[in-house]
Amino acid sequence: MMKTSKIISFGLALCALMACTKQAYREYTQTPIKVKTTVVAPQAGNAISRYVGTIEPTHETPLSLETTGRVTAINVKNGTRVHKGQVLLTVDNTQALNALQGAEATLQHAQDGHDRVSQVHAKGVVSDQKMVEVESQLAQAKSIYAAAKKRLEECTLVAPCDGVVNGLTMEKGQTVIPGTKLCSILDVSGFNVRFTVPEAEVRNLGKSGKVECAAVDSVFPITIREKSVAANAVTHTYDVVAHVSGGTDVLMAGMVAKVHIQNSGHNTDEEQMTNIVIPAKCILLMPEVHTVWIVENGAAVRRKIVIDGYQADGVRVKSGLQAGDTLITEGYQKLYKDCKVIED
Repeated sequence: MMKTSKIISFGLALCALMACTKQAYREYTQTPIKVKTTVVAPQAGNAISRYVGTIEPTHETPLSLETTGRVTAINVKNGTRVHKGQVLLTVDNTQALNALQGAEATLQHAQDGHDRVSQVHAKGVVSDQKMVEVESQLAQAKSIYAAAKKRLEECTLVAPCDGVVNGLTMEKGQTVIPGTKLCSILDVSGFNVRFTVPEAEVRNLGKSGKVECAAVDSVFPITIREKSVAANAVTHTYDVVAHVSGGTDVLMAGMVAKVHIQNSGHNTDEEQMTNIVIPAKCILLMPEVHTVWIVENGAAVRRKIVIDGYQADGVRVKSGLQAGDTLITEGYQKLYKDCKVIED
């Protein structure tokens, strides 16, 4: 009997403990979580979009030789400023020089023969047929000489314009392969910036903006020059090239740049007035979707959004939020579905 009484007492104590635990858990779960919020409001006016680009010269001229041979001299290196007509490198021209000397001797012989036959032909001693034959031989000799001269000239790589040498990898003693790019000349009298724009933003991309280069701590105006007509099949972005005004004394090809473009005015007044921008830190990335936390009836609710691009002061929201929504900006790391929240 005493044993039964002990069992009953133990059971009652266990039930009381479980009831207290449930009550404590209920009280704990209902304690509001402190957060910071902001009321979503539309922004008027056109937005500024930001991209990352690369500085490049306005023009690049690739150089190659149409002859083969061993490199005998290299007169420049990468980064060397050159002028039009300056010799960059030469290859062994022994065979080309011998061929030119032989062609020159043949041409001189043909020219002398032509002069002698012309004199006697004028007196009627030589037939017209013979004269035509001699003239043909002279023309052939001139053609061979011109080809030999060109081959000798091709043993020397000459700068076709003023600029800076880039991409030179040849070394003395190496063999040049005809048609292979040896280096290029960069036109540094001006610069462009190349960057990519998502397909959702390219339609409203403006015509001007600015570029910021941290490497030289400078900002320069830019003007859009060209936009690709076809998107990249993998990234679904378009290549855009903008001309940089100024900076020729400090900019260098390959520098990383931040591009700021004023969006075009193609949006209607209604669209501009519903332009919602929120801080980027509020956006949580789930698999293939963006979400934010908002407050509804004192509780935290997670909502899916679609973004429309980025700008200096945050992220543009295309759909998912409306003016007047209470957006949670801080403290969202501790939230869970339908938990109570209180503004700190």
